[in-house]
Amino acid sequence: MSDDPLFITDAAKHYSNKETNRLTREAICTALVLLLKEQPIEKITITDIVKRAGVSRTAYYSNYSSKQEILIDLVHALIFQINHKLLPYTNERTGKAKDPEKFIKVLFEIIYEQRDIYKTLLEANFNYIILDCLNDIMLAPVPNPSDENKYRIYFNAGALYNVFTKWIQSDSLKTIDDMTKICLKIYHTPMSQE
Repeated sequence: MSDDPLFITDAAKHYSNKETNRLTREAICTALVLLLKEQPIEKITITDIVKRAGVSRTAYYSNYSSKQEILIDLVHALIFQINHKLLPYTNERTGKAKDPEKFIKVLFEIIYEQRDIYKTLLEANFNYIILDCLNDIMLAPVPNPSDENKYRIYFNAGALYNVFTKWIQSDSLKTIDDMTKICLKIYHTPMSQE
């Protein structure tokens, strides 16, 4: 192997291409989010997106086939971040069952950090994608769930989605601590009680 800095291995080229694609996708997603703050999705063109992202049309079409595909990518990134940050709290023996308050608080912290993207997705009428992804992610770790377990998961996912949405859309955004207290009280109160 050469010590020449111009000598690049196939592995380095592959890594470089992957990194370039990641940065391109990130620029396109960011551009669409910014454009959605200015106008509805129907009025945004591919030309608008590539100009704002600073990428070529070829780069755009190498990564996406539609604006909806970009929005789906944004939802997946949001859900991935939620999953990643909640990982330490999801173990039934050591996680949320032992400290539901911390689990709920971390959940609200993540949603708060990503509130602009969440709002953007809602305003683009992509709320159903958020809920579908939430359902899928909550179902994924359950091998062969019974009908009862599936509906329990749908019930919980729908509840979380509604709470997050109403909280983020609220004119007077309650604090993370306030929302944690409210949800913790609901978590510990049977539905038959008021």
